[in-house]
Amino acid sequence: MNDVLNYVVSFVLQIAAFLFVVRFLLQACKVDFYNPISQGIVKATDVFLRPLRRVIPGYKNLDLTAFFAAIVVYLIMLAALAAINGQQLGVPLMLGESVLRVILLNLFIIKWSILIAIIASWIAPGNYHPALALLSQLTEPVLAPARRLLPPLGGLDLSPILVFLLLGVIERVLPQIFHSMLS
Repeated sequence: MNDVLNYVVSFVLQIAAFLFVVRFLLQACKVDFYNPISQGIVKATDVFLRPLRRVIPGYKNLDLTAFFAAIVVYLIMLAALAAINGQQLGVPLMLGESVLRVILLNLFIIKWSILIAIIASWIAPGNYHPALALLSQLTEPVLAPARRLLPPLGGLDLSPILVFLLLGVIERVLPQIFHSMLS
């Protein structure tokens, strides 16, 4: 029974964290908020974020409230899973793990957005769809600096390769840094 409860708690809370992180990325990347998908994410998360905005202000184009909400969701998830499994975790450990998970979730979303945008450009080049427009706007701030470093080779854009390499290194280094700080 604990296994099922672990799964349900993880599933529900990871979806909530995902929505908050996407909301954070939408604002950080200055995505069009009139896009229907953006509007859906805003409506789904605004119920929770609106009261928090009174306490946690945004900074420039960063929605710190959404970022903080994702951290809180992961804190709740870790505490709930520890309670279900009869474990005790310290608050500093759970807080650090929550921040790490939110950062890694940001990287995960960016990587998959780039990959889906690449595949869509092969399957339906020049096609307009709100999801594809959203992915393009979400990935452009990450890919643009890489494009300046790598010139196109015969019409091929190799910037995603550089970005995947950099994100992969960050994904591997951050947990090591976090765990070495705990030791």
